[in-house]
Amino acid sequence: MKRVHRTWILAVLLLVLSGIAACQDSTPTLPASSAADAQSHVDQGRAYMDQSKLTEAAQEFEEAVKLAPEMVEAHFRLANAYTQLGRLEDAEKHFKEALRLDPNSADALSNLGVVYYEQNRFDEAADQFRRALALKPDDPEILYNLGGVYVQQEKLDEAIAQFKKGIEVNPGQPEPYFGLGNVYKLQGKKTEAIEALNKFLELDPNSQWRAMAEGLLAELKAGN
Repeated sequence: MKRVHRTWILAVLLLVLSGIAACQDSTPTLPASSAADAQSHVDQGRAYMDQSKLTEAAQEFEEAVKLAPEMVEAHFRLANAYTQLGRLEDAEKHFKEALRLDPNSADALSNLGVVYYEQNRFDEAADQFRRALALKPDDPEILYNLGGVYVQQEKLDEAIAQFKKGIEVNPGQPEPYFGLGNVYKLQGKKTEAIEALNKFLELDPNSQWRAMAEGLLAELKAGN
């Protein structure tokens, strides 16, 4: 089997950034002032995230955690900020804390899987994604993430199955087509790879991964 190179999918797993709202009910009752102050820091942190000011966002979420250490959303968003800053050990710690407080958070499970993936801990990442899918079996982003891990484990048929299921659930989501294009290229299925990558670019022409997709297409058309 052709050896899989990790670079095909670098930075392409999907981090859930805002799916934790339903978990907020698990936050214990706090004094009104503390709860309000913590939420204010979370809100400011979210604003910074929207502006790609990751360091400032992390600082706000850190303050929220100090004020409300049992607040799931604060841990979840802090872990997301740390992940994007490359502080993976810190991210792991806070995703695990979010899961201690809310074990049924599929979003936290999936994002912890992304952290493990970035650390090359592929078996652990796959386990997290499977646990997340047990809670949200039709989530296209989690299906995509599990497919990405399967590629790294050289389980290409299993990866294809996950990408195809993601397309069945949400035909308009571009990322599974990117995954399929990569896997088909690895398998030497040139026609299928070109079709999948073109579909990816059609669905998301301004994607941050456009250059990667175009590079793969150029290789395929050159016979590589």
